[in-house]
Amino acid sequence: MPHATGVRRRRTSLRHALWAMLAACALADCRAGLVPARHIIEFHVAAQANHNSPIPVTLLAVYDRKLFERLSEMSAKQWYEQRNQLRRDFPGGDAFTEWEWEFVPGYRPPPALVEIPRDANALVFANYRSPGPHRIRLGPHQRLQIALGEDDLSMTTLDAMESNR
Repeated sequence: MPHATGVRRRRTSLRHALWAMLAACALADCRAGLVPARHIIEFHVAAQANHNSPIPVTLLAVYDRKLFERLSEMSAKQWYEQRNQLRRDFPGGDAFTEWEWEFVPGYRPPPALVEIPRDANALVFANYRSPGPHRIRLGPHQRLQIALGEDDLSMTTLDAMESNR
């Protein structure tokens, strides 16, 4: 019977180790342990986009639900006016992560690979000169095409485009 007692101790030790890991995860920020979703984004920029002016574009991965609701009501103009204050209000990347680009009309950039945590909501803002929200919400699709047109942006999933062929 000594063998059975030794096995029980090992199981108990393993059980305690698992409980300790779960408790540590509950106390710590476990977001870092989630595998992020990889998104491939193709940008297409019209030849006369934004009245033939460069277009600043920001992709946000937002982890805080209330902040996401607030941001999803903003226009791109409001985002660009308030972003420095939002960075100061939410330092350290705990509330959101951002990626920034600036595209010249007619430019064909290479696809961007962005890893967004699965528990985040994502928005894209494009700072056009014309009035309008110039904002889109990204869904769970992993292959996207964002068209920066003359006066606004639009999004198409590449998976949907390929299935229609």
